[in-house]
Amino acid sequence: MAEHKEGNKAEMDLEAKQLQLHWLLQITKAINYNLPSSNLFDIYKTVLQQHLKVSRLLLFVNEEFWQTPVSFGIEGELPFTSAEEAVTSIRHYVDHSGKGATWVTEFDTVVPVIHQDRPLAYALIDLPDENVFHSSRETVSYIHTITNLIVVAIENKRLAKESIRQAAVQRELELAAQMQSMLFPSNLVTHSFVDIAATYIPHQSVGGDYYDFIPLNDDEALVCMADVSGKGISAALLMSNFQANLHALVRHSTTDPAKLVTELNDCVNRSAQGEKFITFFIARVNRRNATIEYVNAGHNPPVLVYQNQVTILDQGTTGLGMFELLPFLHKGKADFKPGSLLFCYTDGITEMENSHGHVFGTDLLHELLKSHDTVQNMEALHHSLVKSFNEFRAEVAFNDDVTFLSLRNTHH
Repeated sequence: MAEHKEGNKAEMDLEAKQLQLHWLLQITKAINYNLPSSNLFDIYKTVLQQHLKVSRLLLFVNEEFWQTPVSFGIEGELPFTSAEEAVTSIRHYVDHSGKGATWVTEFDTVVPVIHQDRPLAYALIDLPDENVFHSSRETVSYIHTITNLIVVAIENKRLAKESIRQAAVQRELELAAQMQSMLFPSNLVTHSFVDIAATYIPHQSVGGDYYDFIPLNDDEALVCMADVSGKGISAALLMSNFQANLHALVRHSTTDPAKLVTELNDCVNRSAQGEKFITFFIARVNRRNATIEYVNAGHNPPVLVYQNQVTILDQGTTGLGMFELLPFLHKGKADFKPGSLLFCYTDGITEMENSHGHVFGTDLLHELLKSHDTVQNMEALHHSLVKSFNEFRAEVAFNDDVTFLSLRNTHH
């Protein structure tokens, strides 16, 4: 009789082990087949409810945010308004060895899943009086195993997706950076009556800054600076299209700043369709009559420095692409006498901050430029300006791309 009972027990133990292995195999297959999370949770629910005879389950899983993908046996409203709030109570319970919210202690046990020191899941369960296991400890151990298997697999899938997304973003930023570097003149063309230099300090993300210097003849040249709203490949593509249109217009149509701005506004509207805009400054400098004709389309106003006096170049219109038709357009004119300095820049300079939260601003920039009024070599000027910017911000990083261009009339 005793031998018969032992034989039955051995058969039951073998059947239990086979059943455990069967469901572990089914879960592993589902993971390897890359089934959706919902399918994995369906299997999980089937195992706990039908085969392990668990009477009550509330599973919290951290998939970017806490949620409850599986539950059963829960009657009435639960005493929490969100999964985040519930997990706070559960953590308090786990961390303080049983002291916690009453509704948590009403469950027989809490099964935590911790992966790389990060809590991924909490399974709150009521254990059955009897199932294929001989003890509650074995039941909890098995539940922990399959919970860990499923939740970690889902976390790994999430991390893999995030890695792919980040790699795609990085590729886009690298491509945009390459495109942006192609926008800048590889070598600023020297001209008989000006000395010129340009500096670009990229921020973490790729922007859409652009500058150019286009000689027209022995007496004239165009100088411009632009900044597109937004970052990444779309901004770089728009600015690339903008540059191509500008050069085509200069070669085949006009060099008048007002006419160029009008045409370029149409180009930006066609390309961006209202989703982005470009701030733009363009000036035609003339050696013979020592003047600058310019239009400022919503850009940070460049400054003209001559004999320690600053002139702000703010006449123009709105940013390009903001309106189908420019609401107003004023062409500015200023003297560009020998020794004059034209300084164009983007807002990365004026908006940089130091450790005290002070903003660099335009007043400080103007004072800095006046103090460098006697510097004739533009490369030396830029080296000194960058040093001053770094001294101001100290350890605080730039919060945007920094682009600036200087042009001094060296004609005598």
